[in-house]
Amino acid sequence: MMSKRLENLIYKKISRRKLLKNAAAGVASYAVIFNLPDEFLNLFTASKSSVKSDEIFFRPIEPSSADELVLPEGYSYDIIRKWGDKISENEYYGYNNDYCVYIPIDLHNGGKSSDDGILFINHEYPHPLFVSGYSYEDMKNNVRKSKLQVELEMKSMGVSIFRVRKEKGSWKFVNDRLNRRYDGTSEILISGPAAGTDEMKYAYKSKGTVQNCSGGITPWGTVLSAEENYQDCLDPKELRWGDVLKDFTEEHYGWMVEFDPFDPGYTPKKRTALGRFRHENIAMIKSQDGRLVCYMGDDKVNEHVYKFVTEEKFDSKNPDKDILDHGKLYVADFEKGKWLLLDYETSNPLKMHFRSQADVLVNCPEAAKLLGATECNRPEDIEISPVDGSVFIAFTNNYKKDDHHGSIVRIIEENEEHTSEKFRWEVYATGGDESGFSCPDNLHFDSKGNLWILSDIGSSSLNKGIYRSFKNNSLFMIPTQGTMRGKVY
Repeated sequence: MMSKRLENLIYKKISRRKLLKNAAAGVASYAVIFNLPDEFLNLFTASKSSVKSDEIFFRPIEPSSADELVLPEGYSYDIIRKWGDKISENEYYGYNNDYCVYIPIDLHNGGKSSDDGILFINHEYPHPLFVSGYSYEDMKNNVRKSKLQVELEMKSMGVSIFRVRKEKGSWKFVNDRLNRRYDGTSEILISGPAAGTDEMKYAYKSKGTVQNCSGGITPWGTVLSAEENYQDCLDPKELRWGDVLKDFTEEHYGWMVEFDPFDPGYTPKKRTALGRFRHENIAMIKSQDGRLVCYMGDDKVNEHVYKFVTEEKFDSKNPDKDILDHGKLYVADFEKGKWLLLDYETSNPLKMHFRSQADVLVNCPEAAKLLGATECNRPEDIEISPVDGSVFIAFTNNYKKDDHHGSIVRIIEENEEHTSEKFRWEVYATGGDESGFSCPDNLHFDSKGNLWILSDIGSSSLNKGIYRSFKNNSLFMIPTQGTMRGKVY
């Protein structure tokens, strides 16, 4: 079945709303913020608390190209850990940190401490020159990496977990028994439908976790870390570990990995029921019928948006900590507004091309395309609005399809139920000169329902051509309610 491309569907919606085109770029680039009708904004207000924000609580700053972190007036920052700093007696903070989540230290006692907690940090990828001494000239001359160089790079990835405390207005690192690292050499369990199968080389354990991008926190206080560009580990133009690690099993990477920040004895688990692809993050919500629903994106051009619905209902008083091992995985068809079930047993097309459900899970992108899922423009962060339960997706860009500035799409599930197999969707915002941001990546909702956007223009493109006016990558806020709704700050 032919896949439909998201950019074509977005352009149709924009055209219907008679939006302005950026003709100067010579392509269909748009930069408009939508103020959605109240029918969309109020879908879930009957069951969710009402939060409003009618004022901007900071003075927005101008774009900057300064080689520093520039903050609004009245704000400051503290450096807590940097690459190479100790976090425990024999463990060090990793390289290229990405996802960062603060977890109150009293979480399991029902507390919400805002000045004492645990930081969970992902480390996405190393720069070989700085981490292992492997230079561009080495790669150019096809010099083989040593086992030690590969091990140093493996140890620079994974996650860091450590305690922090706010003292006299400043954040400090705290030595604590909870502080520890997991990296590309750690023992990780493999759980769920694909564990122990032929597709996973009959393994129930994986050597380490790598390419850790974003993630998400569960209702029971654990954290899921997303393995993204696992293919780079074997790519001769990237990390080229395959020259040394002949036993590197590629199928063991590209999963969501669950960690318990409060339990140093917990062995992390790769949750295979959630599918294998270039995971960006995961956003979770409890449905009306009590099941958990997880939204995920595959951060690659022409890939897809996924949804996982647990088989069992979630009991907050007695949580099943393996609840993510059983459920249904879907992929989005934006043209028809449908979630397509990736289930080997009930799908004749999947039975014709795959051997088992494990085979489907290991090869999610291929299975999604076979069912006719919509090819998207790098679906990155996905977050759920605390105001109305709608699902926001950052589509960063797709150079191959002349989408240079990206967009943010909003999904509204049918009947206000996240387990539904049908949905509506709107283009909430598009990047470009008019809106002032480009290439949306990370999303976050604050307690007032404001949407925060962090841009991710490639460093090689920042000061070139259409990106020059944006200068450094920046953080933006869009109120979703009140008199300032839909404006970018």
